[in-house]
Formats: sequence, C-alpha cells, structure tokens
Amino acid sequence: FMVLSMADRILVTGATGFIGSHLVKRLLKEGKYEIVAMARNPTKAEWLEKEGIEVRYADLGQPDTLEGITKGIDVVVHLAARMKFHEPFEKMYPINVVGTHKLAKDAEKNGVNHFIYTSTTEAIGPAVGGIADENTLCNPVYDYGKTKLVSEQILREMHKNNDFPVTIVRPTGVYGPGDLYVAYSTVRAIAKGKLSMIPGDGSHYIQFVYVKDLVEGYLKIINNEKTLGETYILTSEDYYTYKEAFTIIANILGVPPPKRHVPVWFAKMGIWFIEKLNALRGIDDFVFHVSVVDDMLVDRRYSIEKAKKELGYQPKYTFEEGMKETIQWYKENGYL
Repeated sequence: FMVLSMADRILVTGATGFIGSHLVKRLLKEGKYEIVAMARNPTKAEWLEKEGIEVRYADLGQPDTLEGITKGIDVVVHLAARMKFHEPFEKMYPINVVGTHKLAKDAEKNGVNHFIYTSTTEAIGPAVGGIADENTLCNPVYDYGKTKLVSEQILREMHKNNDFPVTIVRPTGVYGPGDLYVAYSTVRAIAKGKLSMIPGDGSHYIQFVYVKDLVEGYLKIINNEKTLGETYILTSEDYYTYKEAFTIIANILGVPPPKRHVPVWFAKMGIWFIEKLNALRGIDDFVFHVSVVDDMLVDRRYSIEKAKKELGYQPKYTFEEGMKETIQWYKENGYL
C-alpha cells in the first residue's frame, strides 16, 4: 500500500506581482500544493491571507530579511525582481543579484528540492540573425537583462559545484490581465493615438507570451527532475513584426493602426522630448524612451523547441486571442 506523501510546499516569491498572482491562482486550482507566498507589502498580500495562504514577509533588497525564508519549503518559484528597463545596473543589482543569491543560499541550507529561477530572454538580448534559443551566446542590451544573466551564472555555478537543484526559466515579455508595465504602456499609447508613427520600417520581430500560457510552463517544470540544471525559454508559438503587433492591438481597440513611417532620428528626437518631460513629472511610461526605438531596429524571436520537446509545453493563445482578453480586462478595470 502507498503512503501518501504530504503535499509539496511551494514558496512563490513576487506572489503579489503580475505573474506571481496568476501562478498562485493556478496552483490553488491544481489543489495539490501547499502554497507559501513571499511578499513585502501587507496591503497587496491581503487577498493571499484571505485565501488561507501563509505569507512570509521579506524584501530581496534587505538580505537579512531572507534569513530562514525557505524553512520547510520543498519548491521555490522565484519571480520577485526589480524590473525597470530604463534603470541603471547598480539600482537593480542589490535586488536581482544579491537578493537572489541570498535566497538561493537559504534554499540550499534548508534542503529545498527544486529552485526555479525566473530569468528573461533579455539575458540573451536581441536575436541576431534569426531565432535565438537556449544555446545562443548571451549579449544583453538592457541592464535589467544583465542583472538576470549574472544571477543565472551564479546559480549555474552552484549547480555545478554543489548540485544545487536549479532550473532557469527565460520568458519573453509577458502580457495579460494585471500587467501595467510594458504591454499596458503600448496598448494605452495606441488607444490614445499617441503611437501614431512607426520608427523605420517596423519590419523587425517581437515576441510576447500570454501570462496564462507562461504559468502552464511553470506547472510542467515544478518537481520535474529532468529539468534540474536546465534552462528553458518560455514564450508563445507566434511572433510578429512591430507593425503587425501594433495593428492587431489597434484593431481590437477599434482605433486606426499606426501607419506613418518616420526616420529613426526623427522618432528619437520626438521621443527624447517626451522622455525628458515624463522624467520631470516622475512618470516612467515604457514606450516613451529613446531606447525603445532601438528595440524596434532589431529582432526578438526565440525558439520554444526545447520546452516543447522536454516539457510538453504547448502555448494555447495567439497574440490576438491573449490581447483580446487583456484589453477586455483593462476596460473592465478602468485602465482604458
């Protein structure tokens, strides 16, 4: 006869964040895990407490608060990070690198069976000359991606030297209900007619993953021994040129798509003014940064062949389907 083992206890860091809240809800639905949430802000964590989830308060930016955070935990899904694309390396480093290292050391000390680290395809950087995969040489352009790459290297080192049970996940940009950063900034700009021009020819590729598809990828990794020491890109099946992506969003919103192509220098000049104006007002609107024009001049296409083959990962949403649900959520919640 079988002895039923106790449900695995999963610690989700960043549980109050965009991806974290989706993951927690999906794990609750699965019903076979005991979830522990790591959070900083009691107000944001209120819904977790209401669900009867144990909340452990800690802050990646204050390493001493992480002492013993993984006690009695079987699996850590580490999602918490400082994600600002236009912030200097030294501002993100203490959280994304030092905090992650400290958390991993605590997990090692407490005998955690599986540590799943959320990196980003920005650790690879743009896909030069086609489609990037897990073996592509990393050349991140954003400091955010650089901090994630440093953490990847630390965790791989721990795996190599002490068999630390880590799996690294690299999602592309994530969008969906609850996202108020990259995708939201883009949708809002198109909705308000502020993104009416396309820098250059708009023919370079971008790839986003719908949050519900991404979360299914995590479920395939949790407790999967084959994934130890491995790295997986998780994104959608489809990718689009910037022009196509903007047009899909505009069509869902029922507004005219950006059609007018402008020279890159001209776009940069216009956006430079907006960026400076926003800075004075203390606004960080993702789309209105000069570096985003540079993003539109390179391809970001990534392969999910490895995740499909080894995990049975299979995204269900096209960009259009995911965007419809997302825009619906923005409207229902007063963001558009």
